Amino acid sequence: MENDMLSSLLSDPEALQNAMKTVSDLLGGQPSAQAEPQSTYDPASEMMQKALPVIGAIAQSGQNAVKPEKRALLGALKPFVAEEVSGQFDRALRLVSMARMARAALGQVNLSADDTAPRAL
Repeated sequence: MENDMLSSLLSDPEALQNAMKTVSDLLGGQPSAQAEPQSTYDPASEMMQKALPVIGAIAQSGQNAVKPEKRALLGALKPFVAEEVSGQFDRALRLVSMARMARAALGQVNLSADDTAPRAL
């Protein structure tokens, strides 16, 4: 669920900007009504516009790391195993997702150890 929210936020630049503006306002930044429109070139903004699709693709790869039917199977087994084992299921799913995202990130910067695409578990 956290990955879904993060992915949807990262894949929508307008939503990301609104979230950043809200956080800035909460932390004591200038209110949006007083902000001047920027007429100068902002390289950070351009870089973020180019990076958002890449970050979104990396996050999406993490979501697709484990097939939904396998995720459902582990979820169905949770009531029948010890709480410790149930927690290990959750950690394992997060680790697989993180590993897939790391591999996708390395692939984006051409540091991948092999040329084959990672397969879903």
